[in-house]
Amino acid sequence: MSEQLVVRLGSESRQAIHWLVWSTAEREIIASGILASAEHLIELKSHAGGRAVIALLPSCDITFKDVELPGRSNKQLLNALPYMLEQELSSDIDKLHFSVLDKVANTVSVAIVAHEKMQLWQSWLADAELICEQYIPDALALPYSENHWSAIELDGQWLIRQTPTQGLCIESELLEFVLASTGENVENDVSSAQAVMSYSAIEVQELDNWQQGHIEFPMKLCAEGAIASRYNLLQGQYKVVREENVAFKLWRGSAIAAGLVVVMIFANQFVTLHKLEQQQTALESEIKQVYKTVFKPKKMRLNTRLVKKQMQNRLNDLRGGGDNTGFLMMLGQLTPTFKLSPAIKPISVRFDTKQGALRLQASATDFQAFDKFKSSLSTQFSVEQGTLSQRNGRVQGTLDIKGKK
Repeated sequence: MSEQLVVRLGSESRQAIHWLVWSTAEREIIASGILASAEHLIELKSHAGGRAVIALLPSCDITFKDVELPGRSNKQLLNALPYMLEQELSSDIDKLHFSVLDKVANTVSVAIVAHEKMQLWQSWLADAELICEQYIPDALALPYSENHWSAIELDGQWLIRQTPTQGLCIESELLEFVLASTGENVENDVSSAQAVMSYSAIEVQELDNWQQGHIEFPMKLCAEGAIASRYNLLQGQYKVVREENVAFKLWRGSAIAAGLVVVMIFANQFVTLHKLEQQQTALESEIKQVYKTVFKPKKMRLNTRLVKKQMQNRLNDLRGGGDNTGFLMMLGQLTPTFKLSPAIKPISVRFDTKQGALRLQASATDFQAFDKFKSSLSTQFSVEQGTLSQRNGRVQGTLDIKGKK
């Protein structure tokens, strides 16, 4: 992306929030402004569309440490960093988030911030629907030089970068006091004479070791440094899971599932086909056995095609040679009437091929149901009704049905 939205968050929600949209291609400011508080972050949603969002965190809430490891850094040693620093920290290490900024030989540079703060900043951005994938200490967004510290004033605070991985955020009125105490800090091995390059106008005359650099717009200077920075406090439990990775995992899972389904379908089809072949073999054997029993052929070795032909001829005989008085034809014509007469339940059916007549023995809920059924059949057939009797609460009787001539 050639344009980025850089947002400097505060320590508390009531503090002002500075923001800037920077174009790396044009090297110019697209838009910038100041929000009254974190509640107004939602106003940046329109500026974030299609742009990467970088959050600058107040360095006053971050502790920077350099740790000498007993051997070459590995995952186990890095996981042990909180316990190695436990004696130097005033807070419970379980309440702190540790981020590795850099590793040089056996020295590891670490940024430490409270989980409470990390979660607070995340909640602000989430409420504003801003997707941010990089958290950078604001002091580390300033230019770095081996010859001097870098400093700039932003909203009543001085940001100072001391080393590649260490910096300060000092209230303006406390600047002289903090620098004096920092000069006596053995750990940093610096003195009060440490040269400082200021990118803001120097108003404190007592800072003799400060040099006036080119005056810069604070958020522009910080934005350029942040965009070029590789530091990111979103590590461990805060590590960003990119949407494309999630999509790939979902797609991969779906592809595997689809593959398994295809395999299962083919396996099921194979099993079904095998069963059908077995059923076909058993059915052909049964057909041949029935054919032998009914037709008693002279040849013991039967051809399946011959058996089917003989059975078809027999079926044609049952149909009455294609005449509309044939058994199957008549059953087909009776079906609609049965559907319209649910009170009638067939008990047995006999068909006289020579007479072309069907004798139906059935039961009904009452005598009227029989009369109604007979009347319905009379429109297509000649119907003779036998004696009706009543058994077990139902009426039984026979009907002789013939096609009309």
